[in-house]
Amino acid sequence: MQSEKTESEQEKPQKQGVYIRTFGCQMNEYDSQKLYKILEKDYQPVDAPEKADLVLVNTCSVREKPEQKLYSMLGELKALRSERPGMMIGVCGCVAQQEGEKILKKGRGVDFVFGTHNLSLVPSLIQLRKKGAPPQAAVDYREEWEELPLGFAENDPTRHGQAGHVTAFISISRGCNKACTYCIVPTTRGPEVSRAPEEIEREAKIAVHRGSKEIVLLGQTVNSYGLDLSPRMSFVKLLDRVAAIPGVERIRFTSPHPQEVRQDFIDFVVSNPKVCRHIHMPLQSGSDRILRLMNRNYRRAKYLSIIEALKSRVPDMAITTDFIVGFPGETEGDFRQTLEVMELVQFDNSYSFAFSPRPGTPAAAMEDSLTHEAKLARLQELQALQDRLMDAKLTSWVGREAEVLVDNHNRVAEGCFQGRISQNFVTHFVQPHKGVAIGSIVKARISGRGRVWLVAEPA
Repeated sequence: MQSEKTESEQEKPQKQGVYIRTFGCQMNEYDSQKLYKILEKDYQPVDAPEKADLVLVNTCSVREKPEQKLYSMLGELKALRSERPGMMIGVCGCVAQQEGEKILKKGRGVDFVFGTHNLSLVPSLIQLRKKGAPPQAAVDYREEWEELPLGFAENDPTRHGQAGHVTAFISISRGCNKACTYCIVPTTRGPEVSRAPEEIEREAKIAVHRGSKEIVLLGQTVNSYGLDLSPRMSFVKLLDRVAAIPGVERIRFTSPHPQEVRQDFIDFVVSNPKVCRHIHMPLQSGSDRILRLMNRNYRRAKYLSIIEALKSRVPDMAITTDFIVGFPGETEGDFRQTLEVMELVQFDNSYSFAFSPRPGTPAAAMEDSLTHEAKLARLQELQALQDRLMDAKLTSWVGREAEVLVDNHNRVAEGCFQGRISQNFVTHFVQPHKGVAIGSIVKARISGRGRVWLVAEPA
């Protein structure tokens, strides 16, 4: 006989479904996770907009045609809402911060818009709309850090050992004080605001308690962290405090700016065993003339000296980077200089894009004589070179030993797992092995490689 539900169980309302579609960088992903936490009292995540009572579109304005992506999805959601009349639609992220009420004026059935500084207002925006208020836009800047409750106690029983919790992403700053001529981030996220180190430590400790082994620190320019705090605090000091937390096995961060790299940063990165042997440091161009036009505030020689300082002390330090191809005024000679630096550094991987102007940035007003086809041809040549460099890097790992932090199930080999070595290459275990489980750190021998991954077995 089925037991009767208690009165409290009967009265407990069923949570509605929320679906968040996230475009863009890890900062956007981090904001989406915060939104799930903010909304968890009344909403539970669902895996498709068709199941949702609330859909949030978290937008990015860094790459090409972000507005088109947004309005295309809003058109799909508007059609979907005819089947789900009670569904609410919100827009957030960088395009929301940039466009604000313009998004509401264009229609498409948007119920509210909120900016990168206004995540905590979402429950209020939802309630206002449910009470019949017109669509609202909240895109005001906040000079202080918007610290949000994490929603669970440090001694709470947790989901230790589940996929997706081995690595914790923690934001340490918001906004940017740089003035790169192609970048919209200072407009959409505002000036740099550092988060209190005590809050960063607290979030890291909670993540470790929940089963995380790896902490990834996020910021537009992580190594300028703390310059706005009183008293000032260096990024190296923050790294030291995070590394001292019991249970933190690995630390990564993205992205340091070459202009802000100092000797103490290099010393810490190469000497502390918890810092992964992987640095993602955007270069953007190998031409000093183009770097000047980009207002990057470092030159090719400075960048190469940083790489040399790292690799002379840690030869297997993996270096990844970003490139923009076809920046206004880029000549064939400028582009060749970029390829030359790629050969000199031997990047393990890179993320490259053809230049596309962002409205309101200085680069958008520069004369851009290159055709789209010419930009794509250069991009394809650069990416082909990167493929060859990465191919050689992967091959060089075969036969060596490395520690693999197991972070997920292997989607190819049933019953097996995958993880990453310190240098950030995805590594697959293609046979079941005792002691290989999510959250474990396995000393392994690299026995083979795939197209962009390694294959390993316990050493």
